[in-house]
Amino acid sequence: MRLAIALTFNLSFITYNFSCAQTCSPTGACPINDTNSTGGLYPSSTFSTSSSSWTTVSAYMNAGNYTLFDVTSGNTYQWTYCSTYGGLENWNAALSLYDKATGAALCYNDNSGLSGCPNAPFISWKATFTGTVKLLTTISTCSISNSGSAPWSTLVWRDSSGTPSPYLYGIDVSSYQGGSINWTDVKAQGITFAWAKATEGLETNGYAPDADYVYNATHGIAAGVYMGAYHFAHPNDGTTTAEAIAEANYFLSKAKPYITTCQLPPALDYETDVSGSPYNMTSAQQGAWIEAWMNTVKDSTGIMPILYTYGSLAQELPSSLASYCNLWIATENDLNSVTPPATAPPAPSAYDMSVWNPNWTFNQYYDSVIVNGIPPGGVDADVFNGDLAALKTLMGCPNTTGIDQKVLDNAFNMYPNPSSNSFHIDYAGINGEALVNVYDINGKLVLTQNMTGKTIIDASSLNDGIYNVNITNSDGVVNKRLIIAR
Repeated sequence: MRLAIALTFNLSFITYNFSCAQTCSPTGACPINDTNSTGGLYPSSTFSTSSSSWTTVSAYMNAGNYTLFDVTSGNTYQWTYCSTYGGLENWNAALSLYDKATGAALCYNDNSGLSGCPNAPFISWKATFTGTVKLLTTISTCSISNSGSAPWSTLVWRDSSGTPSPYLYGIDVSSYQGGSINWTDVKAQGITFAWAKATEGLETNGYAPDADYVYNATHGIAAGVYMGAYHFAHPNDGTTTAEAIAEANYFLSKAKPYITTCQLPPALDYETDVSGSPYNMTSAQQGAWIEAWMNTVKDSTGIMPILYTYGSLAQELPSSLASYCNLWIATENDLNSVTPPATAPPAPSAYDMSVWNPNWTFNQYYDSVIVNGIPPGGVDADVFNGDLAALKTLMGCPNTTGIDQKVLDNAFNMYPNPSSNSFHIDYAGINGEALVNVYDINGKLVLTQNMTGKTIIDASSLNDGIYNVNITNSDGVVNKRLIIAR
């Protein structure tokens, strides 16, 4: 939505257990001196963490940079440039770890042999003291031949003996990020949810639909990211509720096939100030405009939209909206440009939340972060005010969290997804025949078929969009999301 200075952001909830002996040698460390540390201290912060989730140190690391980290005796800390954990190695890097106070070499690693990135360094070190360590990045030969120039690499770290981050993070995207987002990589960074821009204003006023919306909606869901669509409002083009209804219908014409339960609710991006001349909309008129848009979308989809706005504009809105819709609030937190939130960002202020105070549902806490899988240029970062169970409740997901249900879900394999004219369903370890029912987003049964074992389902009669595939047999019921995209 709004763009500014880039903040590096990577989170992954993958666990990986290496002993120091496997990934850390006490010998071979590249010496830190004026010859091979011309990049100097970078970033300038001293980092600390108690989280077992991988966190980015910086996406702009170069040979010759050294970085400071606070450690606690007995905890096991890990550093790497491996992409599996959110890092990025653009040249054959090596890592050397030192005790800052004494200068003693503690650990060195060059080629870790990790699956997927065997040439990336990976240090796993159990702290023998409480204090500060110094980590030097070099080329594998201790060279700094590319010091101070691109390409840069991304360094990540964590306290593997710490606790996982309890927060759910997301992003919001548009065609600004281009149509080549790798949503599998995005998901691997710990991104749980994302909104994608679908429309803006009215097409008749010159606002074409977002060129990358369908790609983002289908590929995001296929990667396991909870997706939602948003519309950028233009009350400045028409202050009446008729304009709001027209914009809502334009949005529905593009996004409705992808608006469904167990995905993010649609959102109205309301960030145009129309309180002054020449629009002079009152608080009540703005509230009526917003409600007209949301009622139109809700009546068509059965799902209540959420409102995106920011603090000073929220001040102009009527108090009635606080009990009408959930708030997605944009804030301008002064986060360190090289330190992503290992803990949750600061909660929105009472001013930002305005009439919603103290209730907020989503917070866009920074407006330009770097996430692997997304082309350079930055993307908005969001956090959900709750855990995964709360998010699923908000999205209207069925409560199927029992272990037996998980086993049943995993027994059925549906592919490819997205599909075009047909898809396969395999199941193993389940006896007997199963009934497959396919429903559209309005709950209408559009296809039914019996199956035993591997079955090909003909989907050529289905329109592009999102469908619910209900599979029932004597062991229970499985619901899976199917995307048809041609």
